[in-house]
Amino acid sequence: MKLKQLKKGDFIIFIFIIFLAVLCIIPFINNSKENLICEIISNDKTIYNIALKSDFNDIITINSKKGKCVIKIQNNSVWFEESNCPDKLCINSGKLTHSNQIAVCLPNKVIVKLKGQKNEVDAIVK
Repeated sequence: MKLKQLKKGDFIIFIFIIFLAVLCIIPFINNSKENLICEIISNDKTIYNIALKSDFNDIITINSKKGKCVIKIQNNSVWFEESNCPDKLCINSGKLTHSNQIAVCLPNKVIVKLKGQKNEVDAIVK
């Protein structure tokens, strides 16, 4: 069986495919951190606006009429560490790391959301 020689057009197609693959990977390589602001709302009032930084670590305890929430801020992320609510959905919502992410503890009326300069839209509904 005789192998065919690669032609000039084959190399052009190969280079084009490599170029497209690199273009698809570039958005994932971009590690520039956006400037995030953590807004914590309790009983419909903003009680904290905290600029997240990689070296900023803090634990915030919020006491409400219904109970207590502990919110942890570490390494440009924020999450509910503990809560006395019955379903623990706020804790199970995980870490917030990007703008427009939100976690809510409904029984304690506490909302944690991240705002940033990059406003990424998940979906548009008409």
